[in-house]
Amino acid sequence: DGSGYDLAKMLGHKLVPVVPALVQLRCREKLYRQVAGVRTHGKVTVFIDGTETASDIGELQLTDYGISGIPVFQISRYATRALADEKHAYVLIDFAPDLTDKEFFDLLSERFYENTHGKSAGEALIGLFNRKLSEVLLSEAGIRSELYAGEVARATLHRLVKCVKNFRVDITGSNGMEAAQVCAGGVDTEEIEATTLASKLADGIYFAGEVIDIDGTCGGYNLQWAWSSGFVAGMHAAEEGMSEQR
Repeated sequence: DGSGYDLAKMLGHKLVPVVPALVQLRCREKLYRQVAGVRTHGKVTVFIDGTETASDIGELQLTDYGISGIPVFQISRYATRALADEKHAYVLIDFAPDLTDKEFFDLLSERFYENTHGKSAGEALIGLFNRKLSEVLLSEAGIRSELYAGEVARATLHRLVKCVKNFRVDITGSNGMEAAQVCAGGVDTEEIEATTLASKLADGIYFAGEVIDIDGTCGGYNLQWAWSSGFVAGMHAAEEGMSEQR
């Protein structure tokens, strides 16, 4: 509930600013209501002030406010930290991460030019993407969904490949602490004894779990840290108490 941070500050500890982690990200673009509810395979890469910082791949969830899903959770701490530091964060989504740009262009060329069979551009993407997502990708590439696939210029098809492989979204925030699975930030680890988790500033004080500036990705790591740090802190606190009694 955050009270541990207040107690740590009262004892003179410095806090690394606390931000949500393993959380959904909100985006600036207005197109998300068109694709809300879509789940799709993809890769997300977060850039902080233009520098590639982290990436992950898996099932994405597109919502009416932005992006979600395990891959987004994995990179979210970098975005929320950047925003807290007043830095710019954006994400590039690759909706066809298992294919190179050339391989995906060749696949589209086959669907648009060689095996069109009278299909429209929208119909040419059936089986590749959810219909709602296809419409957004085509629109971003400047292609009308009802246009005969064979009439799409090769240069325009290259533009579609870029939209699919490097779909940019600007991050404006996250869904907040109430939606986050964990938080990043807390008591600076430089002020805690590494082997006992005792405070270096206040006698008889031990720290554990999320109150410390330690967080991990999805996969049980944060739970393991909570249990292990709680055991270590509790064991050494008990030993100290017994030593004082003696």
